[in-house]
Amino acid sequence: MLISRTRFNGVNRALTLGANIGVVLGLIILIAQLRQNAALTRLSMEASKDNLLATIELNLASPDKAAAWVKSYQAPGEMTDLEIRMVESHLVALMLQWDYLFQMEARGLIPRAEVENHVRNTAPYYFGSRFGKAWFRGEAPGWQGTRMMEVAGPIVSGLPDDFMKTHYASLRAGALPPPAQEKSESSSPGSSSKR
Repeated sequence: MLISRTRFNGVNRALTLGANIGVVLGLIILIAQLRQNAALTRLSMEASKDNLLATIELNLASPDKAAAWVKSYQAPGEMTDLEIRMVESHLVALMLQWDYLFQMEARGLIPRAEVENHVRNTAPYYFGSRFGKAWFRGEAPGWQGTRMMEVAGPIVSGLPDDFMKTHYASLRAGALPPPAQEKSESSSPGSSSKR
């Protein structure tokens, strides 16, 4: 009787230990799966964010929309209502992309610094004009008290009114051949005689 009770206690302890190990292993597997699911969710959301920005950019490449976009920073006072609406649709799309990032941050999928960095990097190319900044100010009341205004508000208001003009002017200047003076210095009389 004593042997069977000791054997029973030993089996009971072994079963309890096995159950506890099973619970711990189950928790480890569950944590690994949750991390993997979070990583996959973040990857999916990142891809959606990138797709939205690519769609905005490709849409701006069409001639009529590109013309309206250029007019928005070159001559905003001459824009028609139709042109304003075309440009506005792209500004709305970008703000929706930003809002998407703020939602990702709120769910712990991306850090705050990553969202702020993205807003800082994209804002000048969409809101870096008198038109863009005026449009953003007009939308601000609807976003009061949100992360949008907390993060994007100061970034957009701090942009130069002529960022877009100077940006494209610098691209044109960088694509030009060197000035004639540099050309004439590089083609010295000695170099032509070597030919």
